[in-house]
This record gives sequence, C-alpha cells and structure tokens, in this order.
Amino acid sequence: MASLIDAFSDALGEDMAIIKIFVYAIPVFICINLFLAKNFVVGSFLAIPTLILLAGLMSNGICNIRSNKREILTFNVISLVSVIIKLLLAVLPISCVMLLGGYCIITFIKFPFDIPYFILIFNCIVALIVFSVIFTSYLAFSKTLNVIDAYNVKIISEASIDVFANFLFLIPQLLIANGILVGSVWYLFFAFHITINNPLFIFYCSCVGILNISALSSYYAQASYELIKGKDSEYQDNYYIKGAMNYNKKK
Repeated sequence: MASLIDAFSDALGEDMAIIKIFVYAIPVFICINLFLAKNFVVGSFLAIPTLILLAGLMSNGICNIRSNKREILTFNVISLVSVIIKLLLAVLPISCVMLLGGYCIITFIKFPFDIPYFILIFNCIVALIVFSVIFTSYLAFSKTLNVIDAYNVKIISEASIDVFANFLFLIPQLLIANGILVGSVWYLFFAFHITINNPLFIFYCSCVGILNISALSSYYAQASYELIKGKDSEYQDNYYIKGAMNYNKKK
C-alpha cells in the first residue's frame, strides 16, 4: 500500500533534491507574487505554463519510479519537454471533452422540483465525476508516458472510482503534512512579527509546493500498481528488480 510518509522521504532523499526544489520553486514564487500584487492578467498568463510544467514533472517522476529509476524531479530539459508535449496530447483533449460535457449537464439539465441543496449536491457529483475521469486518464498516461494509454476507456472506467476514493483519503494526509511544514515556519514568522507576505515565507511555501509534487510522484507511482492494473509481467518484472536491488544493498 502506498505511503505518503515514504513518498516525502523519497522526495527529500533523491540526489540534489534541495537544488531541484529551489529551481522549480522560482516560477511558482513569481506567479504567487504577481497574484499578491493583483496583477491577475500576467499572473494567469504565467500560471498556465507553470501548472503544465508541474504536471509534466509529476508525470516524468511517476514513470521514472515505476521504471525503478532513482530520479523523481529531472533537470533533463529535452526529456521534460518531450513529456510535456505527450502530456498535452494525452490529457488536454479528454479534459476539454469532460469539462464541456460536465458544463452542459450542469447548465442544461433542469429539475421540475425544488429540494434544498439538491442542485448543489448534483453539481458536486458531476464535478467529481469529471475530475476523477481526467485524473485517472492522467495517471494512466503517467504510468508509461504512452499517449494511447490516456484514452483506454476500459482502464478509466474500472479505475476512476478507486482513484477518486484514494484521492479523498490522501487529502487529509496532505493537509496534515503541509500544516506541519508550513505551520511551523509560519509560527516563527508570527513570533518575530514578520508578515506572511514576506518574500522569504512565500518562497518557502513555493518550495513546499514543489516538494509536494515530488512526493505525489512517488506516492502515485506506488499507488498506481493497485489503482491502475497492468499486465502480469509488469508486476513480476518489478518484483524481481526490487528483489535484486534489495539483495545488492544487503551485500
């Protein structure tokens, strides 16, 4: 079973982890400062490629770990650009279709009765279904970096419920972990009467965000073995490779 604690340990334990986190935190830091300065146009313009970059990093990390590589965050620009291009081809069309479908359902389906909160609950259910399908497609792609896998209807239909349930279970764990990481530093700033919009605190939070991306890469690389089923050979190969690695460590 995937462990978030192990995932954070893996994220901090990879080679040059701190340097990678610092470098990839820079665009996040810039976007946050733009929004805080109420420069929403430029902030939104830069936020889109930043989110795509982070999604590409996470996909690359998931695939690397599933391939028994030690690298999670990568500095290989060519490889990262290739992953991002594949990611856009894999997830963008299905995201557009699902978002458009969800919007049409919420907008055009009318109910002849007026039950309190029913419409809100219905809209939330539609939104959750849309999210689960898109995220399952994303994980299916990240597993192999094969664009075709993102459109595997059988995998998506079988795994989307499990993926969503796993995500709901993950949320409180992430909140606790980030509460500790961010809350402890925030308390120090508060104790010394330093405002939280201080650039140092914002950059620290940006670094925590990148750490989360790295940890989630490790977590979903583990979880995808259970959530998105592959061929039997995939599990056998992984078992033998890990066994060999453990044996070599003991030697």
